[in-house]
Amino acid sequence: MVSWERLAEQSEIGYVPADFEKAAYRLMVEQILYANDKFSRVAYQLIVKHLSAFREVMAMLGVHLVHNAHHSYVAAIPSHSVAEKMLLSETRLALVLRRIYDDRMQSGEIIEGEAFVSLEELERAYKEWLNRDMPERAELRELSRTMKRYGLVRLPEADDGQPYKIVIRPGITDVLSEAALLQLAAHAANKDEEADNETA
Repeated sequence: MVSWERLAEQSEIGYVPADFEKAAYRLMVEQILYANDKFSRVAYQLIVKHLSAFREVMAMLGVHLVHNAHHSYVAAIPSHSVAEKMLLSETRLALVLRRIYDDRMQSGEIIEGEAFVSLEELERAYKEWLNRDMPERAELRELSRTMKRYGLVRLPEADDGQPYKIVIRPGITDVLSEAALLQLAAHAANKDEEADNETA
């Protein structure tokens, strides 16, 4: 059984048990922690230093801990269905973002693990892949913030006249694995079918 007290006592840096608790909680809430994010860096380093202990704790909660050393992030992947916690609009955006990321990977357009997407590209993707219009700007901004909370994107300040840019982060491949993508696609199809039945 993992003991934060024992790990803190063995630490050369002077960690206290609360540091381990905060890192574990942050990982559960944010789902992905990146080493190059200012507010996640300390938690990321603590988790990586004690990876086996954090894996054991997460496993007791039904969560698999993934460490991608190449892109410097840790991800908490729940074993239960991901679709249940997402709204239909979030599901659609997540599916589009993952497909764009995969396309960028295939064409070698990934920069340090990230794929940059303009709003025009996102709009085209909605029409081409979902056969629907992209959400209005205000709704898209909220949906993008949700994707950011899941650790799937970051939203840097835009300098080219756009209200913002979307940068798809490498953790999307772990959070939205092939199995998760199938769940999300089924979730979206079921919700669309329910909406059609209600309007019929």
